[in-house]
Amino acid sequence: MIINEIQLTNIGAYRGSNTFDFRPVENRNVILIGGENGAGKTTLLNAIKLGLFGSYGYGFKTESAEYYKRVQSILNHNAKRIGENHFRIKLEFSLVDDFEKIDYILYRYWTFTNQSLKESFELLANGKHLSDYDKDLFQSKLKEVMPPQLLDLCLFDGEEISRIVNKDLLSDYLKNLSRVVFNLDLFEKLEDDLENYSSQSLDFEKMESLEKELYQLNQREKELRTKIVAAIAREKELKLQRETLQDDYQRLKYDFENYGGLVKAERDEIIKQMNNIESERKHNMEKIRDFVSNLLPFYLSKDLLSQTREQIQNEESLQLYKQLNTKLTNDKMNQILQSIPGSYESKASQVLKEQVLNLMKPEHEITQIHGASFSESSLIENIFLSVSGDSKDHCLSIIEENRTKLALHQGLRGKLSVNDTTNEFSSMLQQMEQIQQSLLKLDQEILEHATQLEEWKMDVDFVIGAINKIQHSLRDNDKTKSSFLESQKIITLSRRFREIQLKKKLQQVQIEATSMLKKIFRKHNYVSAIFIDHETYDVKLLDSHKELIEKSTLSAGEKEILLISIIWAIFKCSGRKVPFIFDTLLGRLDKTHKAAVLSEFIPNCGRQAIILSTDSEIDHHNYTILENNVAKEYMLDFNVEKQETHIINRYFPFKQMELGI
Repeated sequence: MIINEIQLTNIGAYRGSNTFDFRPVENRNVILIGGENGAGKTTLLNAIKLGLFGSYGYGFKTESAEYYKRVQSILNHNAKRIGENHFRIKLEFSLVDDFEKIDYILYRYWTFTNQSLKESFELLANGKHLSDYDKDLFQSKLKEVMPPQLLDLCLFDGEEISRIVNKDLLSDYLKNLSRVVFNLDLFEKLEDDLENYSSQSLDFEKMESLEKELYQLNQREKELRTKIVAAIAREKELKLQRETLQDDYQRLKYDFENYGGLVKAERDEIIKQMNNIESERKHNMEKIRDFVSNLLPFYLSKDLLSQTREQIQNEESLQLYKQLNTKLTNDKMNQILQSIPGSYESKASQVLKEQVLNLMKPEHEITQIHGASFSESSLIENIFLSVSGDSKDHCLSIIEENRTKLALHQGLRGKLSVNDTTNEFSSMLQQMEQIQQSLLKLDQEILEHATQLEEWKMDVDFVIGAINKIQHSLRDNDKTKSSFLESQKIITLSRRFREIQLKKKLQQVQIEATSMLKKIFRKHNYVSAIFIDHETYDVKLLDSHKELIEKSTLSAGEKEILLISIIWAIFKCSGRKVPFIFDTLLGRLDKTHKAAVLSEFIPNCGRQAIILSTDSEIDHHNYTILENNVAKEYMLDFNVEKQETHIINRYFPFKQMELGI
């Protein structure tokens, strides 16, 4: 999408008709708009969004009273006061549809009728007026090609970027940006719609057992993935807490060693041993609790478990026996014998059938009891194998090991107590010990989260395997035509596609972002590679020696450059042709980084770059750097007395200012 021109008539501080030509010229992609604070730069941005989307741009589905209230607030006050009734935003822009460029002219009017504000909307495509039906089609298409959320993401707002950097919101921002720019949010919406459809049309009384199991497995996969996302976020939070505590500990340790701490090395070694022992004991207790809650009941009813397993196996054999008895008709058995050279008696087919069936038939007559599914049968088999193993002896050995470790821990505790009573820095030592205990608890909680996370990931893999098996069985039974099963298949396929697509796109983003960062970073070759985790969206930086660079060591300006490099790379890898809008982007950057952004980043950021700036941000020096890439330039001159903004077709007059001085 390219914005060619915008005309504001009595909008905000723009009195009368005011036109901006945004068309790029050959290799010049920059539209430079200068203005002091309050001159109308923000009004211009809001007008673009309002003109394109109307009420939808404000999050309203219809032109509600609240929407008109907001529109009234941006209409020119003087025009309303003297009774003028002409308020309009005219937008000229170009879109590519089916490989054809189409030039659109959009008019959005507001008029007062009996003191009530009304909105009207006209649209021309390649000079032809569109009907109401075609306008509705266009607005639906525009919401897909350039939704308001995507337009917001094209806006590089200096204040917003600073907020993201200062509050460490990079991961959340990149997650939202990737979902929208790579169209992954459309697949998520599709999955939600299909799940809603499935649940509404679901009739468990009429569903086959495999269909029920498939539905439940898909629901289970969704629940597990939700838990995994929450666990990853919690693990990140715990690690941040640990870093803070570690910093506090290092500070106390420094003070202790510099102000007379005695026998520090020996005491640290004792604490380290005690912490390790305590961690091992807690880990062992988790294993014991797991054994008691999961396997012990089955040890106590081992005979019943064995009988249940045998019954299920016999039921499966009986089921197979019945299926074969149905499939192996006399005609099919005769066909088999005829295909084998030799002569056979007339009853040979019946004898062969009986012998084959006897291989499947249970040894004793049984009654169908369980009717277990594949997953239930597998669960019983796994429990039986665990009970038949050496889990009991292993648990007893863990209990004995914990008794030994407890005695050792008590001995070390006594030794430490004697040491601390002779130390005048006992208060400082006590604080350090409390931090160590807190670190130990955090480490244990992080370990538990990591273990739980791995278990959930293994559960997801197991569920995916079970889904694939059931789908295979249903295909064999010629049941894949039902709308329910098709929806479940599409949900599964969509989830797999999103995972693969995200990994692929983020790999491309890493390469492009690294390349751009190297061009504009003042510390040349300081960052050799950028990695983005496809699950957490955490960004990791590596130096030239492939060592991890802590992002906390970067300055605020360097973090801002990192962020805009990644955002630019995401848009480039998406293939989207969008205008980039920069609002006071350079405020936090030093002179070197400003020059690099203006000379390397801006010219390569797309077909159209609209820059809103003050004269202190892009001064005479920076203007000289950018000048060869400027297609159009404007200055917003706000008249305080008339409360109006006038457009001047040039940027700030630096040369005249210098001569005046």
